[in-house]
Amino acid sequence: MKKTLKKFVAAFLTAMIAVCFSVPMTASAAPGTLGDESPYLYCEFTDENGDAADGNHLTAGTYQVNIVLSGMESLSVFQFTADYDPAVLTAVDVTSTYEDTDASFSCGGIKNQDGTLVAAFASANDDCTAVDAAGTVIATLSVTVDTPSSTDFQGPFLFNTDPDLTFAEADYGDGIEAAYVLDVNAETETAIPQMTADESPENELEPETITVSGRVLIAQDAVGTASAFGLRGVKVYAYDNEGNVIAETVSNADGATSEWGEYELEVPVGTTQFMVGDFVADTIVNRMFTINGDTNITDADVAVVMCDFNDDGVINVIDKANFNTAYKGSYSIYADFNNDGTVNVIDKANFNTCYKGGGNGIVYGTSLHFE
Repeated sequence: MKKTLKKFVAAFLTAMIAVCFSVPMTASAAPGTLGDESPYLYCEFTDENGDAADGNHLTAGTYQVNIVLSGMESLSVFQFTADYDPAVLTAVDVTSTYEDTDASFSCGGIKNQDGTLVAAFASANDDCTAVDAAGTVIATLSVTVDTPSSTDFQGPFLFNTDPDLTFAEADYGDGIEAAYVLDVNAETETAIPQMTADESPENELEPETITVSGRVLIAQDAVGTASAFGLRGVKVYAYDNEGNVIAETVSNADGATSEWGEYELEVPVGTTQFMVGDFVADTIVNRMFTINGDTNITDADVAVVMCDFNDDGVINVIDKANFNTAYKGSYSIYADFNNDGTVNVIDKANFNTCYKGGGNGIVYGTSLHFE
């Protein structure tokens, strides 16, 4: 890796780096454990409120990003190079974790220019400096994310896999041409054990969620054109990508009557499929819609067709008979299309619109897309 240091100094840093790296290259102790460890380079995220953030779903804002190296017990020289997209990460500043807090390491230098970030560190000891194999914060970034929707940090920020640009040396006694690198297939004159990296690893944080709320409205025709009238007692389901129910509620589950048809669900950020239907009395055609959002959505209103009283997917003479029973005096909330407390000529007109729509003309897969 001697050529690596020369390339690093020539390409990225000032002549001061040569001074920082002028540490003894002959170990006073036995060589380290190069090749016996499993180093792992990754990032940890904290938002502006000091709370842990998920690097897979970063919204607009400023984050502290810790560059962490785990799986090693000692380091002699460490360097990482990362390429980032300045259009998404509009401000990237790096500070040396060891510069002021640990005299056992020297900051070899930091360069941040034109979407490329380089930082290097060297042990000030004769052989190496002990690090925590469970995870050692090597450097800390301040990153401002500018994006209209959530972004995976691994998209606009990637560690460079060139062995000359990202590597970890365990002990000077191993020889300065031996180091862990990210690409073991790269052309090199020396054996290079594997180091892995993940810029935005999965973590145990609770998934970021949004609140989706709206109203279940009675449709005024067979294709599901919404009326202004809400409907209580309708079930609303949210599904994940595998079709599993992840949340469910019933419109006006809290018993409120000021705005009939209100519902509210908390779902993960991203795309979620919803189904509205499964009426308490099974008298409506189920309706599907899709939500794709990163912030709370308060206008996810959807109309449901109530004319299919026996829920068989068609509006036919059986449904007409059920409606006529209500129309002739046996009040039914399911036939009260305008929710005025009576089943009268207005409701009959609405029913006839559905009935004359051909029965099978109902749109089952209505999709409402919210950004």
